[in-house]
Amino acid sequence: MARFAHLALAFALGLSPGIALAGEPFVPSWIKNDPAAKKVAIEIVADWNQIERYRRDNIRTDIIDFNGYWGGNLTIIVPEDWSVQIDFINGSSNFWHGLMVTRVYAQSEMPVKLKAEDAIWGAYTTPLEGIKINEKRQLSFVAQQTGSYFLACPRQTHLMDGHWIGFEVRSELERAAAIVHEDQFPQEQPPGRP
Repeated sequence: MARFAHLALAFALGLSPGIALAGEPFVPSWIKNDPAAKKVAIEIVADWNQIERYRRDNIRTDIIDFNGYWGGNLTIIVPEDWSVQIDFINGSSNFWHGLMVTRVYAQSEMPVKLKAEDAIWGAYTTPLEGIKINEKRQLSFVAQQTGSYFLACPRQTHLMDGHWIGFEVRSELERAAAIVHEDQFPQEQPPGRP
C-alpha cells in the first residue's frame, strides 16, 4: 500500500481520474470511455517501462510489460456488450511483440506459443510473431461474454515469461477501468503508466 499512500489524499479530494489506488478501480489516461455509444478506446504499449527499468540499479530488467504491468498485476475491466478498440504500440527497443485476448491460463498450462485459434472473439494482432519496434496495430471487438481473460503477447515464450495482464468483462458496469494488484507489483519496480 506504500506505493499509493500519497495518492489516498488526492482520491479523498475527488481527484480520482487517472489515480491508482491498490485494488480500487481507476480510469488511467490510456482508457477513454464513451458510455453513450457503449465504446471504450484503450491504448496499450508493450515494454512501456523498459527504459526506466534499465536506469535503476538492482531491479529486474528481464520483465516485458504492457503499460508498465505484467504477470497479472493489473486487470482492465470493461462493461459487457461494449465495443472495445485497442491501439497497440510496440514500444520495445529490442523485441517484436503482439497482443491477443485469450482465456485464463494457469502457469503450468501456458502454451509455449499462442496460435490464432487461442484468441477469444478473434482478437489478436497480426502477424502472430509480433510487430516490429515502434509499429502500431489496432484490435476491435465486442466484449461479448462476462468473465476473466488475459491480454497476452503471443510471441514465442512471452506468455510464459509473464507478458500478460488481466482483462475482465463485467455486467452492470458503467465504464471501463483498471485495477492494480498491489500484492503482485514489486515495490522496487517503477510505477505503471498513469
